[in-house]
Parts: sequence; structure tokens; C-alpha cells
Amino acid sequence: MNLDLALATAVAGIVSGAYYALLGLAIALIYRTTAVANFAQGELGTLSTFLLVLYVSRLPMSPLLQLVFSIAIAAGISSFAYLTLLRSQRGGDALNLTVRTLALYTLIHAVTLYLWGANEPYTAKSLFSSGRVDITGFKLAYDQMGTLVIAACLGLGLFVLFRFTRVGLAMRSVAMNAEVASLLGIDVNRIALVVWLIAGAIGALVAMLIAPVSFLGTDLMQPYILKAFTAAVLGGLTSFPGVVVGGLLLGLIESFGSTWISIHLREPFTFAILLLVLLFRPEGLFGRQHVGRV
Repeated sequence: MNLDLALATAVAGIVSGAYYALLGLAIALIYRTTAVANFAQGELGTLSTFLLVLYVSRLPMSPLLQLVFSIAIAAGISSFAYLTLLRSQRGGDALNLTVRTLALYTLIHAVTLYLWGANEPYTAKSLFSSGRVDITGFKLAYDQMGTLVIAACLGLGLFVLFRFTRVGLAMRSVAMNAEVASLLGIDVNRIALVVWLIAGAIGALVAMLIAPVSFLGTDLMQPYILKAFTAAVLGGLTSFPGVVVGGLLLGLIESFGSTWISIHLREPFTFAILLLVLLFRPEGLFGRQHVGRV
């Protein structure tokens, strides 16, 4: 493998890893605050992207405002899903609540398939201009640069939120122990609602970044959400930095593995990694192992 091919493979892996990391963060946020694995995360992003491409883009406003408006819609739908499906029985069985997200996933997928599936795939306009920038002989596409910049800014924004704001401190408290946080006067349901809102916005943004690259269809986010779960498990659901590292690592392994060995092994690589982690380190590479008395 020559240097140019190695760099191109690495960049492609990092870009894919950024998608997995952002979605993985959304999954980990919800899991840590509500103990629910949200399988509907990707479908919420797909729905919001359809709304942007087919309806919001026709509104008399700038493309940036259209994007923000669509993300706000996704955040609202995610919040509504929490309020109607999960808030009333937040302390209930986690498996029961997770199955509800599977039902929500099926419902949203069926709705998008019924409304727009006949004419898919649709073409989504990129958030960035076409073209490439030459970096010492290596050409980097604007959409790749834009994706990495957005991912970095979003990651930095989440770090600042968690570390330096009262809401972030409350979110970390609920993630550590919801019952103790409640006793300390934190409104656990309100914090959970904020988390679902943030997760819905992240999922929508990632879907809108992916759609121009892979075309918009009803199955847009299905492969990405599975890999996001893998990234979250790989890094550790209890460690947000671990989820980011897990996503980037998974993207690089996929990219180099499919280039060096075979592109047909791209998907098996993902699930082989997932199985190995679950077998030998179920808490993830950076997760904390919980030890309790029997």
C-alpha cells in the first residue's frame, strides 16, 4: 500500500469513525441516564432527514436555518418519544423499555417506507461545497473536512456542557446514580428529557451528514446505528471518551481491513469485534467494571 492510498484509507476510516462516535455518544447518553438502549436513534435521524429534503428545504429560509429547524424537529420528536413511551415508567424494567424503542424503530421505519419508500433513493444536497483541498499532494474532500470539523466541534461542545455547566453536572450525577441525584434535589425526569432531546439532535445531524454521501433511503441509518452500538460497547458505555475512541478505532479497522483484505469483510469485521469485546471485556476498553456482593 502506497502512502497516498494509506492516507486516503485512514481519512475514510476516521470520517466513518466520527459518524459511529457521534451516534455512539447519543446512545451512551440515553443508556447512562435512563438505562435504555435506544434502537430507534437511527430511524429518528432518517425521518428528520426526509423532512428536511422533501419539505423543510422548500421553506423560504436560508439552508442553515433549514438545517437548524430540521434538527429542532428531530429533537422534539425524540423528546416526545421519551415523554410518551418511557417517562411514565422510568423506574420499570430496562428490557421492557428497550423493547419499546424497538417498537418505535419499527413504527418509524414503516411510516417512512409507506410515505417515501416507493421513490427511493432520493438525492440530498450536501452541506458543503464540492471539491477538494490539496494538502502536500494529498487531496481531502470538503465534505470529509466538514464532517470532521462538525464532529470535533460537537464533541468539544458536549465536553464543555458536561464539565462546566449546571445542566451537565446534573446529567453526570443522574448517570452515576439517579436515585441519589433525585434525593439531592435534581429533577431526574427533566434531565432525562434534555438527554433525549440532545440525542435526537445528534442523530439528525449525523443522518444529514450521511445522506448526501450515500443517498437518502428508508434504510439510511440502519448499518450506522448497528456500528454505533458496536463503537459504544467497544469503548465502554460508561465512558464518553471511550465511546469516541471506540468509534474512531472501529472506523479505522473497517477501512484498513476492507482495503487490505476484502471489501466484502467490512461488515463481518464489525460484528467480530463486537463478539470479541463482549466475550473478553464486556465493560469495554475504557468502561468501569461493576463489582457487587453476592
